[in-house]
Amino acid sequence: MRHIKRPPSRLSPIPIILLIGVLASCQQGETVKTTELSLLEWNGYQYPEHYPEYIAKYGAEPRFTFLANADDAMQRMRTGLKVDLVHLCANQIVEAKDQGLIRPLDTSKIPRWEEITPELLELPDVRIDNEYWIAPWEWGYSTVAYNPETITVENPTYDIFVDPRFKTKTALPSDVGVNLTIAGVIGGWAIPWDPTEEEMATAPDIFTRMFNNARFVWTDSTQLEQAWAAGDVGISYVFGSATRRMTVEGLTNVIVDPVMTWMCGLSLSANGENSEQEAYDYINAMLDPRSGVALFDRFGYGHGNRMSVDLIDPKRVVGTGIDDPTSMFAQGIYSEKLPPKKKARLFQLWYEAQAGLN
Repeated sequence: MRHIKRPPSRLSPIPIILLIGVLASCQQGETVKTTELSLLEWNGYQYPEHYPEYIAKYGAEPRFTFLANADDAMQRMRTGLKVDLVHLCANQIVEAKDQGLIRPLDTSKIPRWEEITPELLELPDVRIDNEYWIAPWEWGYSTVAYNPETITVENPTYDIFVDPRFKTKTALPSDVGVNLTIAGVIGGWAIPWDPTEEEMATAPDIFTRMFNNARFVWTDSTQLEQAWAAGDVGISYVFGSATRRMTVEGLTNVIVDPVMTWMCGLSLSANGENSEQEAYDYINAMLDPRSGVALFDRFGYGHGNRMSVDLIDPKRVVGTGIDDPTSMFAQGIYSEKLPPKKKARLFQLWYEAQAGLN
């Protein structure tokens, strides 16, 4: 186990010159455009400090529809939700591409593309058939964590999810893909998120044991944090941003290795109905180094623009890993795409295990 330093909370203010510029524009009688740009986005990434340059140009925020988890994004697009941009993770890109849900990016329309951290562009499925399908925006880790004040365990591993001593003291996320990775580590699968046929035969038993121990399945980390504070739950998968917030709020949590690493970003939806140039301007604004400072201040994550880390106090960066993406991705579990048929089988086994306990 290990401790990863979480930076203290501090929001980055939007530069005063930006606000003055917008006000001056209004005072001169110029029409400020109300943006119709629409995004399918994670809650928490909609704040203006992430895209001040976009607001300076268009005078308003885009329209946001929020997703519950990674699978929710795919399902909503498959059922016809019309948006211009969607926030996906790299391991979703092949599926989204193959189902015709996203379009390739014209990187010449993103001036800051050359500033993106090279290691992020080299991750699997970012580039397919010599075309880029996602603009890397944020990256980092999520983890299994436990509360040593309520859970007594030596040399903890992911097995704490199925240890009968901790029945009703665990909580599971609603993200099935994450639970598959946890099960894979418990089962000793060679590739935790992609089992062989022989390894898959052990999945139903592991899934059932995970559910047997779980107090609840959470969709909102607030639910988890409240149960953690009350002492009802002391073991869970936790977003990296949540471990940071919990620490700031005095909720003790210790990380269990290995961490799960990931990279997510923005993709062009195949059914976008509004200005493509405006969509590219939004992507470029999100790649502004100032956006990276705001991202770190709010969540502690690494940013797509390699220059953003230079704007953060080095003392705050130490121990977070955002200055060394190569090491972070090498040390953690990075889940790639699953073959569709195997994914469907594993998801079905997970839901059957869940239904068997109802």
